[in-house]
Amino acid sequence: MKTIMMVLLLILSVYCHAQPKTEKEMEQEITKLEGLIKEELQKVKTYSEKPAYYLQINKAGCRLLVRVDDIPIGHHFTKNDGQSMLYPINDILFGSGKHTVSIQVYPCTGEAEVTKNASVNIKVVHYKEKLVGMPETLVELDTPEDIGTKKAAVYADSISFNATLPFDHKRILAEAKDLRNVPDLEKKVLEHYNKVRQMMIDGKYYEYERMRLATTWVLTDMDYLGEEALRKAYIDEDYFFRFLCEPIDWIALPIENYEMVICGNGKLVYLRRKVELDNVLRTNFYKTEEQKKQYPNMRVFSASKFIALYMPQGSDELFELY
Repeated sequence: MKTIMMVLLLILSVYCHAQPKTEKEMEQEITKLEGLIKEELQKVKTYSEKPAYYLQINKAGCRLLVRVDDIPIGHHFTKNDGQSMLYPINDILFGSGKHTVSIQVYPCTGEAEVTKNASVNIKVVHYKEKLVGMPETLVELDTPEDIGTKKAAVYADSISFNATLPFDHKRILAEAKDLRNVPDLEKKVLEHYNKVRQMMIDGKYYEYERMRLATTWVLTDMDYLGEEALRKAYIDEDYFFRFLCEPIDWIALPIENYEMVICGNGKLVYLRRKVELDNVLRTNFYKTEEQKKQYPNMRVFSASKFIALYMPQGSDELFELY
């Protein structure tokens, strides 16, 4: 009996269900988030000019990972079918100067090598004012037509461009510790990820955002976000923490079969699924009872979350930067 109880407890700790908040609890959380927004707005600056940089990413017949200055952009193009996206990168650039976009092209699932069907096109796009007027294409990268003849398990390439920005936050990573020299790094990273996962299970949305504010406010500054944008970012449905939504049979999946990736020229680290190459923080759920009846053995919806950690000088603790 004792063995059975231990097994049951282990299962519950791995695949965790949680109760939604009451209406009163949700109202209280919204009030606290509104205070968080005011606090964040006091940290950011207002710039007279708001130049913005984006990547126009198109890919087919492969899986694709993209970095800017060795920092993952946060979205993994790991589906086997075609994907296209205009992705903002201001919050990766940190300041004016030369920046490098690098790609890693992987075979589709089940293939050993990148085939002739693989194609990637990336344009670095510049708006003089964020999403105002016509953009300018600064540089463009195309995979070669003979990519399939290279017999590559992974194909890599890069392009560089110059950016002019009104902010300068380069010291954040310049002064951060080189994580390649931090002992027991994987243990520390896994502890943080599991801490976030537990916060998701406990529905601690405000507490999570409060924890992030100390370091991630700088992204708000680089993205020129004002009060309206912050309210949309914070006070909106969130299926990771079940905030302003009531998913059915919500579960947080265990963190397993992962690998640790050090990036950002040694200053950032994150975990990804080893085979799928995507996020390890994942939830599964239904949105309606009808979906549950139609697919009783397979939760229809899933959501995943990317986070990347760094360690400031003078600290032994990892903090989220993304």
